[in-house]
Amino acid sequence: MPKKMLVDIFRGEYIMLNKKMWFVIFTLIVSSVYAEITLSGDARLRPRFDLKDNGEYGNKSEDFYYYYRARLMIKADIGDGYFFNTRLGHNAAAYWIGKFGTGTAPNSLSNPSSGRGSVDFMELYFGHKGKKFGWSGGIIPVSHNPMLDIHYYPNIILDKAWDTYNNNAAHGFDFNYKLGGKPLDIKVLVDNNDGRKIVVENFVSVSDTSTVYIIDQDSGSIRLDTTITSTSSSASSTRDQYTVYLSYPVSFIGFKMTPHLLVTLADKDQAAPMTYGAEFALPKVAGFKLSAFGGLTSQAVSDSLTGLTAYDGWIARVKMVGKLGPGTLVAWYDQATTTPDVTDAVDSKFTYLWISYTYTLHKSDWGALVFAPTYRLYTNKIEGSRDYTRAKIELTTEIKFK
Repeated sequence: MPKKMLVDIFRGEYIMLNKKMWFVIFTLIVSSVYAEITLSGDARLRPRFDLKDNGEYGNKSEDFYYYYRARLMIKADIGDGYFFNTRLGHNAAAYWIGKFGTGTAPNSLSNPSSGRGSVDFMELYFGHKGKKFGWSGGIIPVSHNPMLDIHYYPNIILDKAWDTYNNNAAHGFDFNYKLGGKPLDIKVLVDNNDGRKIVVENFVSVSDTSTVYIIDQDSGSIRLDTTITSTSSSASSTRDQYTVYLSYPVSFIGFKMTPHLLVTLADKDQAAPMTYGAEFALPKVAGFKLSAFGGLTSQAVSDSLTGLTAYDGWIARVKMVGKLGPGTLVAWYDQATTTPDVTDAVDSKFTYLWISYTYTLHKSDWGALVFAPTYRLYTNKIEGSRDYTRAKIELTTEIKFK
C-alpha cells in the first residue's frame, strides 16, 4: 500500500477520533451545566354520548360530542434532592380544553372549528426530597379520593368532583416524614387568601361612608379605601382560609388501611367542614384487587344572610381492578348522603357507577396508546324536589409519552 495512502487513512481516523472526543467532552459539559430535565405528557380524545334526565322535575336531553385535552409535565432535578416540577394544561374541568367547535376563535368571523384553548400552569411547585423528610410548596398535586369530593363539594360529591373541579391540585404546602418506615403526609392547603386587616382612622358623615386605610399584606403599604360603610368599630379583619390534610398508611390485622383527616380553618361566618375516614385494601378475589373507602363529614356553621347551612354527610365506595383478557377492567360504586341541619330536613342522596375497560394497542419505552370504553351513571335525589340522572357512554383514546 503506498505510503501516502497510509498517511491519509491514519489522518482520517485521527480526525474521526478527535471529533468523537470533542462530542464526549461537549456532552459532559452540557450535562454538568444544565439541570436534569425530563418531559412527559399525554393527550386525549373522548367521544361521548351524554344523557340527562331530570325526571318529573325537568326535561330530558341527549347530546353527542367530542372532548379533547393535552398535558405536559416538566421535571427539573438540580441535585441533592432539590427539584422543580410543573404541569401545563388547560384550566377547565378535568383539564378538558372543551368540545370540538368551542374555544377562543381568532375573529368573530371565524368558523367554530377555529376555536382553541389556552395553556395554564396547572401544577407549579418546588421542594426537597430526602430519605426521611420532604417538602414542597406552590400549586401542589393533591391526588383524588372520595374524601376530597365530600369535603370540598358537598352539593355535588360524586362523579369525581375533586378531579373535575380542582384538577387534582391546590395552592399550598406538602410535608412528609418517614414514620415507622411509612410516609406521614401533611398538606396545608390555602383555600382562600383574601383575609386582610382594616384600620379605620376617622369617619365622615357623607352617605354613611367611612375613610378607611387598608394595609396591603404583601407590600406593607397603606392605601385609602372609601368603599366600606362606617361601623362603630375602629378596626376589623378577615382571616385567610386553610385546610389541613393528614394521611398515614398502616397495617391492621393483615389489611392495609390509610386513614384520612381534613380540617378547614375559616372565619367565623364561613363554612369550616371536618372530614375523616379511611381507605382499605382488601384481599384479591379471582385475581381482582378489591378496595373500600368510607368517610364522614360535618359542617356546623349556619348563616341566614348568605344562605350557608350546617350539614352532616357520609360517603362510601367499593372498587375492583384486575386483568380481563388482553386489557384491564376497572369498576367502582359510590353512595353518599348529605343532611342539612334544619327543621324537617330532607336528605340529598347520591349514587355513582363507573365501569371501564382499558386496552393497550401499543406500548414502548417511550410511551403507549390506549383505548378505554367507559360507562358512567350518576344520580342525585331529594324527595319532593329533585330526581336527576346522568349517563355517559364514552371512548377515551389516549397517547402517553415520556
